[in-house]
Amino acid sequence: MMKTIQDISVCVETDVGLQRPKNEDSYQLVYHNEAGYDVDSFGRMFAVADGMGGHAGGEVASRTACEGLLDYYTGQLETGRNVDPVVAGLRRLEKIIWKIEKEILRLIEKMPQYGHMGTTLSVLVLLKGHALIAHVGDSRVYRFRNGALEQLTEDETMAQLSVEMGYLRPDEVAGHPLSHVLIQALGQGIEEVHTRIEKVEAGDIFLLCSDGLYDMVSDKGIHEILDESAVNHGGCGRLVRAAIGNGGRDNVTVILVQTGQRL
Repeated sequence: MMKTIQDISVCVETDVGLQRPKNEDSYQLVYHNEAGYDVDSFGRMFAVADGMGGHAGGEVASRTACEGLLDYYTGQLETGRNVDPVVAGLRRLEKIIWKIEKEILRLIEKMPQYGHMGTTLSVLVLLKGHALIAHVGDSRVYRFRNGALEQLTEDETMAQLSVEMGYLRPDEVAGHPLSHVLIQALGQGIEEVHTRIEKVEAGDIFLLCSDGLYDMVSDKGIHEILDESAVNHGGCGRLVRAAIGNGGRDNVTVILVQTGQRL
């Protein structure tokens, strides 16, 4: 699906892959004033969640996370003479993610068959010329700017922690058994929601994806596709097809958001 509205272009595609029985990924898009969501005040939201857990638990967890994000648009942002609306938006986003964590834990308590379920969650909100990013787990947010691809989130995995502690080299992470052992996931107990704020420039392309993409397609491969096929030229489809063509071992979900000249 691809759509252009108010100086941004958006596409999204999700696929079950070749080896999974069901798609436990979910995503959320809120980028126009429909259903009462005030995107002018709160910003435009994009999110990817990758669920885990048997008995359909992963699907429940990821869907709960993405649906719960809509609470971000209820009420009002903190206001005041000394309140930065961008910072207020990020605080609200973080608060909503903690609320989602409690809701998933409540579901686990209510339905024991979902006891092992959890989900990653990576969220991007474009607000007043800034990118608000909130992140739990190992789904990713990238930015493609001026021909350079940068990962804006850090994988919360044992492999990445081993890199930080000096036990692994960065080039040893791909394919390592610890690369998908999560340090934290919503529903499994979290200690922190990682957040950051970045300024947005005209022409920026943001990529949100589950690990079903980057496990199958290297950063170099992602770079090449984005360099050739952005949002309006089949970028989402090409990314997903590349993941499937390289083995499609997992569900794969991608969202591309390209900013326009006046954003």
